[in-house]
Amino acid sequence: MKKILGYSAAALGLIVYIFLIIGLIEVINPGHIAFELLLFAIAGIGWIFPAMWLIKRIHKPKNS
Repeated sequence: MKKILGYSAAALGLIVYIFLIIGLIEVINPGHIAFELLLFAIAGIGWIFPAMWLIKRIHKPKNS
């Protein structure tokens, strides 16, 4: 049950993160495609760290 809830939370969190990043980039983007691609690349790498933490918590043994 812990894994199902954890993966569901991760999927929902990623969806929310994607919409927030898209909205933020639309607000701050000056209209240059190279700048937009750079921002999306940075945002794409940025979600990895919270996801790694969550996956480690999901797979942590119960007795530790």
